[in-house]
Amino acid sequence: MQTTKQQSSTRRVALVLFPLLLVVGVVIFIRYINPSVHSVIKSQPVVTAPADYDSNFVTMTNIGFKEEGGDLVFALQDLKQHRLVRFAYTGGQTPRAVMAYIAPTGQLVTAISVSEHCGSTEFKIKDNKIYCAHCPSYWDMMTMEAYACCAKYYPDPIPSRVAGDEVHVPKVFVEKWAGRL
Repeated sequence: MQTTKQQSSTRRVALVLFPLLLVVGVVIFIRYINPSVHSVIKSQPVVTAPADYDSNFVTMTNIGFKEEGGDLVFALQDLKQHRLVRFAYTGGQTPRAVMAYIAPTGQLVTAISVSEHCGSTEFKIKDNKIYCAHCPSYWDMMTMEAYACCAKYYPDPIPSRVAGDEVHVPKVFVEKWAGRL
């Protein structure tokens, strides 16, 4: 009689647990095949028409910038022309490289330009992925999902805005950035 009660109890647990595990599995699978866009990138403005990066590397171009009030400002035209740019801000306590690129969606993406794993501040783009120029790390340009090495240490997106023909990056995000190591 007790064996029958144990079987009945086990069956009830299985009837509840199996559908629950199935739902969790489906949610994980959907997130895996359709990862979400990084929260900062999601809110960035669209500056050009959508375009995919092909199998040719786009290399980083150093550009000039100016300080204007609380912002670091550079020409949107430089970004549109080169698609991946960088400048060095030395005005805070710690010098920082700042990068910008145009995502496949046409959105502006600005980020702290460093791969904390190897210390490189140089990157390149190919096949809608951003690659560290000095180690084997690379990430999806929109989700920052890692494909090799250093999953947590992608170029860290920071908010920016477009005003007229200029990109404005608030200095506070650059100066307060503290790294993730």
